[in-house]
Amino acid sequence: METLTDRQLLWVDLEGGQEAAERSQLLTWLPFDKSAVERIWASPPTPRLSVHGDYFLARLLVLRPAGGRDESVVLDLAVGKNVVLTAHREPVDFLVEIDRRITADTSLGDIDSADFATVLMDGLITSYLELTDEILARVDELDADALQSAGRNDLLEDMVALRHRIALIRRVLVAHRSVMVSMAGADFGALNEPGAAPRFAAATDRFDGAIDAIDAAREALLGTFDIHMSRTAQRTNDVMKILTIASVLLLPTGVIAGFMGMNTKPPFSNDDPTAFWIVVVLIATIAVATLGVFRVRRWL
Repeated sequence: METLTDRQLLWVDLEGGQEAAERSQLLTWLPFDKSAVERIWASPPTPRLSVHGDYFLARLLVLRPAGGRDESVVLDLAVGKNVVLTAHREPVDFLVEIDRRITADTSLGDIDSADFATVLMDGLITSYLELTDEILARVDELDADALQSAGRNDLLEDMVALRHRIALIRRVLVAHRSVMVSMAGADFGALNEPGAAPRFAAATDRFDGAIDAIDAAREALLGTFDIHMSRTAQRTNDVMKILTIASVLLLPTGVIAGFMGMNTKPPFSNDDPTAFWIVVVLIATIAVATLGVFRVRRWL
């Protein structure tokens, strides 16, 4: 650590489940209290932040798709003067992207540890925004399906599953509120590099924007549900209209057939075929007249 200058930044990224002895030996080389770091590593998987003099420790949650569902990956962060430590058991995509950017642009390594911490927080927030964009794209697909004349039977199940996913993403994202608010506080900035508070405040603004985005996705899904229910009601009305028309058309037929089935002779004999054709013509005339009335009243 003595070889680091003010223009250098050391980033240590631990991925996977290292042995306790290996992690303990690594912590002895870094300017963090080993017991404090181990305590936060052993804490429950919920976002939290603790400040220790000239460095701070944070526990974050990253969501990533796995097996058709979203699972949370714990990301532990330790930020001190010119030193940043990240630890996680599963791969984190935005950390890979940051590493690629550092490799491609070495000037990124000239920033201080507070700036690099804001880069990490921006990467975390961007990962949630990307999940939101994916959800919005899925909502657009459901909109297209809901607007079709012949709706899918499993459309409602898809909307319910997407609603549960939105709820999960929002719940995990909002759990970071206390961490983001604490980082934006003036007391937190005083414990780190000068001018760090405004940079963390900007990250907090992006965090609030991410919450607004997932809320907008939820409202968009509710709009899709309204479209689906309206189309379902319309299809039900169409079916009922057809059944009503069929009933109206068959009702005179039943009445006439009932009259002609009586055992009375006048005005025609039961053996006269003319009576049959008169009944057929009468039924057809009434049906055509009924359809004409429906057409005039714009019921068809």
